Amino acid sequence: MMDRILNNKWSIRIVALLLAAILFVSVSTNDTTRSKRIFQTRTANDSEVVTSVPVQVYYDKTNLSVTGIPDTVDVTISGPRSLVKSAKAQQDFTVYADLRNADIGNSTVTLHTRNLSNRLKASIHPKTVKVNIQERVTKKFSVGTEIGKANLAEGYSVSKVTTDPQQITVTGAKDTVDKIAYVKATLDNKKKYKADFKEEATVTAFDNKLNKLDVSVSPQRVMISGKVTKVGKTVPLELKQTGKVSDDLTVTDMTTNTVEVVVLGSDKALSSINKIEVPVDVSDITADTVKEINVPVPKGATEVETKTIEVRIKTAKKDNNATEDNDNSTSGNDEKKNNNGQENSGSDNKDQNAATTKTINNIAIRTMNLDDDLKAELRSPSNGKISITLKGPKDALNKVSAGGLQVNADLSGAKADSIYSTGLTVTGIPSNISYTTSPGKAQFVIASKEDEADKAESDESSS
Repeated sequence: MMDRILNNKWSIRIVALLLAAILFVSVSTNDTTRSKRIFQTRTANDSEVVTSVPVQVYYDKTNLSVTGIPDTVDVTISGPRSLVKSAKAQQDFTVYADLRNADIGNSTVTLHTRNLSNRLKASIHPKTVKVNIQERVTKKFSVGTEIGKANLAEGYSVSKVTTDPQQITVTGAKDTVDKIAYVKATLDNKKKYKADFKEEATVTAFDNKLNKLDVSVSPQRVMISGKVTKVGKTVPLELKQTGKVSDDLTVTDMTTNTVEVVVLGSDKALSSINKIEVPVDVSDITADTVKEINVPVPKGATEVETKTIEVRIKTAKKDNNATEDNDNSTSGNDEKKNNNGQENSGSDNKDQNAATTKTINNIAIRTMNLDDDLKAELRSPSNGKISITLKGPKDALNKVSAGGLQVNADLSGAKADSIYSTGLTVTGIPSNISYTTSPGKAQFVIASKEDEADKAESDESSS
């Protein structure tokens, strides 16, 4: 029977058709499964977080001011993996808040995305924000400065601080601008200044509790200029004899025209410094002489303004019967401090024509020849008074009194914004009497009266 079927042409055709059908079904099933797998792979979902996406705000920027909108937000994107990867890489979508129809005052607004594929979903964090919409105002403010001890080296102070420009423009919400109490320019560096400076500074607006306010400042940076001067404590010098002279010699007097100096240092160090002892070595002295002596820096201080002084040393032979002066003190200020303002006379001399000395203390210094537009403040001596040592015939000295003397400081060469040192002249002394002053010079701080007026006006406006 099998032979009959195989020899039958139609039987072979039917068998071939069945085999072809089976083969087709098998191949079709495999293709469908593979296509399904490929499609599933291509359409698999994924999600990514895009951080720090800028927020755009749409509102009337000419007349309104908006606060409360964050600068950036985070966005979680979900959808087909290929689209998610592309959106994260290119970041060609935007996040925005539309406030064009919002009312003035406080409100809650929803953030939206734009230019994101409709096959992707976006979740914004935060989704809603609270904003404040106010009338936009612009005002001008004077710029103050914030310069203190942190900006200065020890022993230095700053004066005449100016800004360029002196005024800035502040723009912002009306209620915020109305809260502005201070507009300060703060130096960006941490330098310790010892000399005049000109630096760039950042301008910030504060309320009366020194909270920084969210306003727009123009310009945001200004130039600060300041004059830096040495400051310190003025203390007297005390000369102290060290060493020994030869046996046949004695030191009768030591004097100096520099009776006080300015010491620089921290407030704590200066509080414990009331005088400076200056050692004067006399072991090499053989006769009257003048020595240049270094002024020591007291413990805790950083420096003394006057580095050296001249000391006049007077001597006498021990077998010399000549009368010596009454004032044998080694005090550096060459004066006998007399609270009653009495005159300290030289030693008596039987011969009225013999030269002797006399010291008059506490004579006030007067200024002369100062330009009308300048102002002088006495810096040294700090008490504004000096001592005058007179030398001449005793009978002539007896006729000289404090009331007839006048001490003058000539300020004809003084310039504004400077420290001016000048010698002292004394009038009212007879021609047969010579004199020396202690100290020999006076020091003044010179300022412009116009600057003082500007400062007063600035203080008044700040208050």
